[in-house]
Amino acid sequence: MEKERVKQLLEERKQRYRDFAKLQPDHPFTLANKHMLEASPQTSWDATGTINMTGVLWWALSFGAALAPPNTVIFNAAGGPSWDIAIFTSVLPGAFHVDPSTLGGECQFTLQAVAGGLGEVTFNLYDMNWSETGAFFGAVGGVSVSSISGTGTITYY
Repeated sequence: MEKERVKQLLEERKQRYRDFAKLQPDHPFTLANKHMLEASPQTSWDATGTINMTGVLWWALSFGAALAPPNTVIFNAAGGPSWDIAIFTSVLPGAFHVDPSTLGGECQFTLQAVAGGLGEVTFNLYDMNWSETGAFFGAVGGVSVSSISGTGTITYY
């Protein structure tokens, strides 16, 4: 997926957060994602990662994003049963909405992927209060009909 399209998708996502916040300024979701309302290029860390996923109902996924050398972020999760049929690898451009060096330990995620050879995947990372910490979008090379969420472990190196 080209870089400009990813930036457009990230900005559309931020705008949905802003729109929701105008309607529900005291909602727990608004409060948990306040950093998204104040996001700017200076508070966003562009990154490109690779995601791998396999499974039928029970699944495993791993995501690794290269940052400024020599730093990386690694996320791993496994779970089920979930609505999932997948075997794919994808390169995912996107951004972290918090300083990646602050990430570590348990976090939550959502993933949606549809592909029959080629398709799309959306992968989002959240802290344990569902405050979004990263969003990534890309093309899928493989097979997938997946809509999963859960908890995994993230590590900054």
